[in-house]
Amino acid sequence: MEPTAEPDRPRIPRSLEAREALRTYLEAAAHDVPPAVGEPPPGLAGYLAHADLPFSRRLLRHIRESGLGEVEVYKRAHVDRKLFSKIRSDPAYQPRKTTVVAFALALRLSPDQTAALLESAGYALSRSAPFDLIVRFFLERKVYDILQVNDALYEFGQPLLNA
Repeated sequence: MEPTAEPDRPRIPRSLEAREALRTYLEAAAHDVPPAVGEPPPGLAGYLAHADLPFSRRLLRHIRESGLGEVEVYKRAHVDRKLFSKIRSDPAYQPRKTTVVAFALALRLSPDQTAALLESAGYALSRSAPFDLIVRFFLERKVYDILQVNDALYEFGQPLLNA
Protein backbone atom coordinates (compact mmCIF):
# COMPACT_ATOMS: atom_id res chain seq x y z
CA MET A 1 0.00 0.00 0.00
CA GLU A 2 1.18 3.44 -0.85
CA PRO A 3 1.52 5.93 2.08
CA THR A 4 -1.15 8.63 2.05
CA ALA A 5 0.10 12.06 1.16
CA GLU A 6 0.19 14.51 4.04
CA PRO A 7 -1.66 17.78 3.63
CA ASP A 8 0.47 20.75 2.73
CA ARG A 9 2.29 21.83 5.88
CA PRO A 10 4.98 24.41 6.23
CA ARG A 11 8.34 22.82 5.90
CA ILE A 12 10.61 22.98 8.92
CA PRO A 13 14.10 24.09 7.94
CA ARG A 14 16.43 21.17 8.24
CA SER A 15 19.76 22.85 7.78
CA LEU A 16 21.73 24.10 10.76
CA GLU A 17 21.97 27.54 9.20
CA ALA A 18 18.21 27.80 8.71
CA ARG A 19 17.51 26.62 12.26
CA GLU A 20 19.93 29.19 13.67
CA ALA A 21 18.26 31.95 11.60
CA LEU A 22 14.88 30.86 12.92
CA ARG A 23 16.14 30.83 16.53
CA THR A 24 17.58 34.36 16.12
CA TYR A 25 14.28 35.56 14.61
CA LEU A 26 12.22 34.10 17.46
CA GLU A 27 14.48 35.61 20.13
CA ALA A 28 14.24 39.05 18.51
CA ALA A 29 10.46 38.74 18.28
CA ALA A 30 10.28 37.88 21.98
CA HIS A 31 11.75 41.31 22.81
CA ASP A 32 9.14 43.11 20.71
CA VAL A 33 6.17 41.60 22.54
CA PRO A 34 3.50 44.21 23.22
CA PRO A 35 2.25 44.56 26.80
CA ALA A 36 0.06 41.71 27.95
CA VAL A 37 -3.68 42.18 27.82
CA GLY A 38 -4.77 44.23 30.79
CA GLU A 39 -1.48 46.10 31.11
CA PRO A 40 -1.65 49.73 30.02
CA PRO A 41 0.97 50.88 27.56
CA PRO A 42 3.88 52.80 29.05
CA GLY A 43 3.15 56.49 29.50
CA LEU A 44 -0.65 56.18 29.48
CA ALA A 45 -1.03 56.98 33.20
CA GLY A 46 1.00 60.17 32.78
CA TYR A 47 -1.05 61.13 29.74
CA LEU A 48 -4.32 60.64 31.63
CA ALA A 49 -3.01 62.74 34.52
CA HIS A 50 -3.30 65.78 32.23
CA ALA A 51 -7.04 65.28 31.64
CA ASP A 52 -9.18 68.39 31.47
CA LEU A 53 -12.12 69.11 33.79
CA PRO A 54 -15.05 66.70 33.44
CA PHE A 55 -18.41 68.11 32.36
CA SER A 56 -19.92 68.43 35.84
CA ARG A 57 -16.95 70.37 37.23
CA ARG A 58 -16.75 72.63 34.18
CA LEU A 59 -20.49 73.34 34.41
CA LEU A 60 -20.27 74.22 38.10
CA ARG A 61 -17.32 76.51 37.39
CA HIS A 62 -19.33 78.32 34.67
CA ILE A 63 -22.24 78.71 37.09
CA ARG A 64 -19.95 80.23 39.76
CA GLU A 65 -18.36 82.57 37.21
CA SER A 66 -21.77 83.67 35.88
CA GLY A 67 -22.87 85.03 39.24
CA LEU A 68 -26.20 83.22 38.82
CA GLY A 69 -27.59 80.77 41.34
CA GLU A 70 -27.62 77.07 40.57
CA VAL A 71 -31.42 76.92 40.79
CA GLU A 72 -31.80 79.78 38.33
CA VAL A 73 -29.43 78.10 35.86
CA TYR A 74 -31.02 74.67 35.94
CA LYS A 75 -34.49 76.20 35.64
CA ARG A 76 -33.37 78.28 32.65
CA ALA A 77 -31.99 75.08 31.11
CA HIS A 78 -35.31 73.30 31.78
CA VAL A 79 -33.49 70.65 33.83
CA ASP A 80 -35.19 69.24 36.90
CA ARG A 81 -33.68 69.29 40.38
CA LYS A 82 -33.01 65.52 40.41
CA LEU A 83 -30.97 65.59 37.20
CA PHE A 84 -29.03 68.64 38.33
CA SER A 85 -28.29 66.94 41.63
CA LYS A 86 -27.01 63.88 39.77
CA ILE A 87 -24.77 66.06 37.58
CA ARG A 88 -23.53 67.99 40.62
CA SER A 89 -22.67 64.91 42.69
CA ASP A 90 -21.18 62.64 40.01
CA PRO A 91 -18.08 63.98 38.20
CA ALA A 92 -18.32 61.05 35.77
CA TYR A 93 -21.96 61.73 34.84
CA GLN A 94 -22.49 61.61 31.06
CA PRO A 95 -25.29 64.00 30.06
CA ARG A 96 -27.14 63.98 26.75
CA LYS A 97 -25.93 66.47 24.16
CA THR A 98 -29.24 68.34 24.35
CA THR A 99 -28.73 68.84 28.09
CA VAL A 100 -25.26 70.28 27.58
CA VAL A 101 -26.56 72.69 24.93
CA ALA A 102 -29.43 73.72 27.21
CA PHE A 103 -26.96 74.60 29.98
CA ALA A 104 -24.81 76.54 27.50
CA LEU A 105 -27.85 78.60 26.50
CA ALA A 106 -28.93 79.07 30.13
CA LEU A 107 -25.45 80.36 30.98
CA ARG A 108 -25.29 82.49 27.82
CA LEU A 109 -21.95 80.95 26.84
CA SER A 110 -20.04 82.05 23.77
CA PRO A 111 -19.61 79.60 20.90
CA ASP A 112 -16.06 78.81 22.12
CA GLN A 113 -17.19 78.28 25.71
CA THR A 114 -20.04 76.09 24.45
CA ALA A 115 -17.59 74.04 22.38
CA ALA A 116 -15.41 73.50 25.47
CA LEU A 117 -18.42 72.50 27.59
CA LEU A 118 -19.59 70.08 24.90
CA GLU A 119 -16.09 68.64 24.56
CA SER A 120 -15.91 68.02 28.31
CA ALA A 121 -18.98 65.81 27.90
CA GLY A 122 -17.61 64.09 24.80
CA TYR A 123 -19.57 66.04 22.18
CA ALA A 124 -19.02 68.69 19.52
CA LEU A 125 -21.04 70.92 17.22
CA SER A 126 -20.42 69.81 13.67
CA ARG A 127 -20.78 71.98 10.62
CA SER A 128 -22.95 69.43 8.82
CA ALA A 129 -25.66 68.17 11.21
CA PRO A 130 -28.86 70.28 11.17
CA PHE A 131 -29.25 70.20 15.00
CA ASP A 132 -25.70 71.46 15.44
CA LEU A 133 -26.05 74.15 12.78
CA ILE A 134 -29.26 75.46 14.33
CA VAL A 135 -27.64 75.66 17.77
CA ARG A 136 -24.55 77.32 16.28
CA PHE A 137 -26.80 79.82 14.42
CA PHE A 138 -28.38 81.00 17.68
CA LEU A 139 -25.12 81.03 19.65
CA GLU A 140 -23.38 83.16 17.02
CA ARG A 141 -26.26 85.64 17.15
CA LYS A 142 -26.29 85.63 20.98
CA VAL A 143 -29.88 84.42 21.11
CA TYR A 144 -30.12 82.32 24.28
CA ASP A 145 -33.88 81.84 24.57
CA ILE A 146 -34.29 78.06 24.80
CA LEU A 147 -37.91 78.26 23.61
CA GLN A 148 -36.90 80.15 20.48
CA VAL A 149 -34.16 77.59 19.78
CA ASN A 150 -36.63 74.75 20.34
CA ASP A 151 -39.09 76.35 17.90
CA ALA A 152 -36.40 76.33 15.21
CA LEU A 153 -35.35 72.77 16.06
CA TYR A 154 -38.98 71.65 15.84
CA GLU A 155 -39.48 73.37 12.48
CA PHE A 156 -36.57 71.40 11.04
CA GLY A 157 -37.50 68.08 12.65
CA GLN A 158 -34.61 68.03 15.10
CA PRO A 159 -34.55 66.80 18.70
CA LEU A 160 -35.66 69.43 21.17
CA LEU A 161 -33.70 70.72 24.11
CA ASN A 162 -34.93 69.92 27.62
CA ALA A 163 -38.40 71.41 27.15
